[in-house]
This record gives sequence, structure tokens and C-alpha cells, in this order.
Amino acid sequence: MRADLTAADLSKRVGFSASKISRMESGARGVTEIDATLFAANCGASRKEVLNLVGLVREADDGYRLRPHEERLSDELPSLIVAETGSSEIIQFEPLVIPGILQTEEYIRALFRWGGYYDEEGVNLRVQTRLARQTLLRRKDSPFFTFYIHEQVLRAPVADRAIMHEQILHLLLTSSMERCAVRIVLDKTCQNGVMGTGFRVMRYNGQRPIIYTENQTSSLFFEKPEDIEEYRRVLAQVANFALDGAQSREWLAALASEYDQVKDGPDELP
Repeated sequence: MRADLTAADLSKRVGFSASKISRMESGARGVTEIDATLFAANCGASRKEVLNLVGLVREADDGYRLRPHEERLSDELPSLIVAETGSSEIIQFEPLVIPGILQTEEYIRALFRWGGYYDEEGVNLRVQTRLARQTLLRRKDSPFFTFYIHEQVLRAPVADRAIMHEQILHLLLTSSMERCAVRIVLDKTCQNGVMGTGFRVMRYNGQRPIIYTENQTSSLFFEKPEDIEEYRRVLAQVANFALDGAQSREWLAALASEYDQVKDGPDELP
């Protein structure tokens, strides 16, 4: 194979069992779109190749094709997974919600239940898809991650105290990983909304960076030098406002204590 990976190698990279990979390759089991995307992206497939593969998975079962078991992914998600998987560094600024790759299962579930846009089957699909993407963070040769998270994100009433306490502890644990930094932007130094919407910068060895941003209805990839330069300036400002890694861990530990201390009181967030 082009990627020069054994089934065992790929299993470690993507989080699938070796037997699952073998069944996928032999056609002995159905393949979901997220499975196909993660498999191909971790084998070094291009964005076009992954989209072609996802198109095959979407086709109706004619006796020869593998049939998907779940509803289709958004058209942008396979492209994002390819961009993330091939990067050497990912830097993300998030003023609205905790970055998806850092979210706990219960936080994800609460997030997608909020507003009532999806039925329980739709919620479960999105939870499993987001959890599957998180294997990138645990990969031995993962990109270097830096997450800038605004204080108000961690105080927003997305979920109850118990879920938020677990989520903050998860951020603390993740921030201690060798290739991952979590930095908090305090409201007193940079009020939420001043720096605009969230975005992530994906850097590559020997290639131009890619900027990714999304809103409620669409997602955009920016690759032009002038766009990259604009986001580079914003990122520098965000970094200037943010606590450093040690200060952020101390702040997160204090916030976790706040959530924990009120567990027997009214269901109000700190």
C-alpha cells in the first residue's frame, strides 16, 4: 500500500481493531462514512480520493458495494478529517464551545441535544463521529495541538454541573499531554466576541497552511496567502491575551473546584 502500513499499524493510528480493519478491507462488513474517511485519511489519501470513497459508500447496495449503516456526514467533514490527519500542527481559537476534539462524550451529547435539532439517533451518530475524530489527539505521531479557549466557553450553560466538572477535568488531563497545549483567554483581558468567530490553523511540512472556519450553515477552507496572513495576525493577538500553559492549568483546576463545590446546591453554573 502507498502508506506502507500494516493492519496493526493502522489500528494504532485510527483506533480500530485489526480485525475490524481486516473485515473492512475484505468487504465482510458494512462501512460507515466516518470509518471510510478515517481509514483513507490515515493511509495518506488525498481529499479528492477520500471524497470519491465516501461517494462509493453512499451508493445503494448493489451486491458489490459496501453499504453505509448510518445517515450521511456533512460534505465538509471528510475534507476536514483529511486536513487534520495530514497536518503537523493544529492551532485552534474557540470563543463559542469547547473544541470538538477535546469534548467529553456527555458534553457532546448535551451540546447536540440542546435546541432539539436532532432526534436521539441523530445525536448518537454525531457523538460517535466526534469521538472517532478524537483518535487523532491520542495518536503517537499526532500533530502538535494548541487550543485557545475563551473563559466564557467554560462557563456557558451547555450542560449541568456534573458534566461540566468532568469536562474541565478532561481539559486538565489533556493539557498535560506532551503534544497538546490548552491556553485560556480570560474575559477581563479580552471580552468574548472581540476577536471574532472561532477558527483553526492547520500547518504542514513543506506545504502552505490551511485555515478552517465554520458557522451554523457552512464551513470554509482558506488557502490564499492574504487570508492566511490575516488569520496569523488574529492568532498573534489571541496568544498575547491568553494565559500560558501553567497558568491555564491552574485556572482550570480552580474552575473544576468551583463546579465541584456547588454540587449539593442549586443547579447553577459558576
